[in-house]
Amino acid sequence: MANEFEKQNDEDRKAIMLACISKKYFSPYIKNTGADPLLWSTGLMAPEAYILHDALNKWINSGDEMQTRNAAAAAYSRYQKCSIGAARNLLVTGW
Repeated sequence: MANEFEKQNDEDRKAIMLACISKKYFSPYIKNTGADPLLWSTGLMAPEAYILHDALNKWINSGDEMQTRNAAAAAYSRYQKCSIGAARNLLVTGW
């Protein structure tokens, strides 16, 4: 099947999936690759570039998963005009 992914080696990999309900839909595929989810969503969202921009900048500068999540949530909260708590519930890291 064309949609099957397998782990290629033992390198540590992180993945970001910005899409509606990406945790639910992408979990089996990410598990098969051996990657760890750095950032994904638990509900409906606007998957826009400012989220990825702020998340990647924080990840590159800190290498910290929670700081990366918080940076993405802060950007989402700012641009979507929702509470930071709602943004943090939407954008999560890890399994």
